[in-house]
Amino acid sequence: MEYIDFPTVERKMDVIKNKCLAIICLAGCLLFYSNLYAQNLTPRQSTTPSNIRFWEYLPAGYQHQGKKSPAIFFLHGKGERGDGSDSSMQIMLKHGPLKQIQDNDFGTFKSQGKNYSFIVLAPQLDQPNTFWEPEYVDEFISYALSEYNIDPERIYLTGLSMGGNGTWNYAYSNYNAENKFAAIAPIAGWGSTNKACIVKERNIPVWVFHGEDDKTVPFVRGKAMFNAIDSCKNGFEKDYKFTAYKNTGHNSWQKAYDLSHKWNNPNIYEWFLSHKLNKDQSSVLSKSLGLKSNVIASSANEHNAKLDIVCPLPRSLNEVSGLIRDSNGVLWAHNDSYNGPYIMQLDTSGTVTRFKKVIFSSNFDWEDLAVDHEDNIYIGDIGNNENNRKKLYIYKLSAKDTAERIKAETISFTYPDQKDFPPSTREMNYDSEAIVYYQNALYTFSKNRTSPFTGIVRVYKVPATPGDYEAELVDSLKLESGPMHDNWITGADISPDGQTIALLSHRKIWLINCFDGKKFSQGKITKIVLDSFTQKEAITFMDDQTLYIADEKFKDMLGGYLYKVNISTWLSNDCN
Repeated sequence: MEYIDFPTVERKMDVIKNKCLAIICLAGCLLFYSNLYAQNLTPRQSTTPSNIRFWEYLPAGYQHQGKKSPAIFFLHGKGERGDGSDSSMQIMLKHGPLKQIQDNDFGTFKSQGKNYSFIVLAPQLDQPNTFWEPEYVDEFISYALSEYNIDPERIYLTGLSMGGNGTWNYAYSNYNAENKFAAIAPIAGWGSTNKACIVKERNIPVWVFHGEDDKTVPFVRGKAMFNAIDSCKNGFEKDYKFTAYKNTGHNSWQKAYDLSHKWNNPNIYEWFLSHKLNKDQSSVLSKSLGLKSNVIASSANEHNAKLDIVCPLPRSLNEVSGLIRDSNGVLWAHNDSYNGPYIMQLDTSGTVTRFKKVIFSSNFDWEDLAVDHEDNIYIGDIGNNENNRKKLYIYKLSAKDTAERIKAETISFTYPDQKDFPPSTREMNYDSEAIVYYQNALYTFSKNRTSPFTGIVRVYKVPATPGDYEAELVDSLKLESGPMHDNWITGADISPDGQTIALLSHRKIWLINCFDGKKFSQGKITKIVLDSFTQKEAITFMDDQTLYIADEKFKDMLGGYLYKVNISTWLSNDCN
């Protein structure tokens, strides 16, 4: 028989209880200190269409109104992608600023005698995505700017590995055409070297970090991006730095994001704060390079305009790129490349009232419409993104033809000054998305894709009668010298009275008048800055003083509307 010594059992139970209390106390202490150091590091989810999960760090003393705070947007690497679970969010805390916030008292940083505290926002990319798409990043940044009290002059973007690539991709994308960042820091990343000059044109300071023995993203790829920026002639001689670490492998971010001055002095956070966004970078850039423009930067000919929505566009015009009004006031439109050879009659309620198939044609890259005084419509198959098309086409048909299938006549042409297909990046100015009919001829305006971006718009003249021609280079315009995606020409039209030409970009309109008997470049040019940046590629005059504009639909979030704007107050009445 076994005897149980109850005092002994009680003593053992006391020991166990004391150990449990100690563990609970220790856990409580750890939780306390974790909360102390992590402060306001909280998982969140955006209310945008993609429902983006993200980590939010709000510094002590953060105010939802009043004083604004600097913000760091952090893009993680491939290994930290999510699957929708809470546990996958925890993986993001292993690296980068999030790890520094957990492990250290992130606190305040000093710059030029002042103390600053960062907001840190880190979105998570879902599997199986293997890179940060600029539109996804833009969706999150736009959401954050509307939700948080962020200092617009102190916004910084950084990322590691796949996130380093995402940092580059967004910085030179058209979503950042009006640059948002005071500085960026890609770490162990890669990018497109032929787009690097866009970053310099936008006056974005860059600090690149990479491990010399990185086997995942080779060192040469990170260094190539820095070298590409450093060799760009256009742009500011600004703050461009490259730091190489030895014996770090792929994990160069551990040293790059370190709070101490052991690896970097100043550290990355202090370096960020040493930069503020220059809102006037385009005009300053023009002055620094001695560039001349037909647009004089003065209140006399630069204006802001709000677009009024006429109607949502139907799904059948999600990629609208051409718009014209015939003599009866009827709107005609078409979609971009590979959407089928159709033109559509559109009313101002957003309904397509008629489809016409243009037979014996193909929509290789339809980009714009023009119309003459006899209601002949000209469809410009003139898109040439890669500058490698040896022949371009314009299809001519009558708006008066009531048939549902119309056989168009063809005008084909070449650019006599283009010798290489494609030419070098410095000569890529043979794409066009804009065409007008004027004085019995057709005029195309180039969509400049040069790198570095020159801002020069070439104007070619082509006969308006069917045949095969060499286009005639008759003029060139220098409208702007700022970022490419903010200033390339995506559409054009001429007023019914033939006195005003409107050139369109994603965010601007240039009005040209007083050119009768002269080159367009010798007319009076007025710049109008619109209240939104969307993919606007279609523009037409409804009358001599009213413009209609259409933009493409993007992911059920942006664009997809027909707009109008009255320009009467900005047209010059004095042509002397």
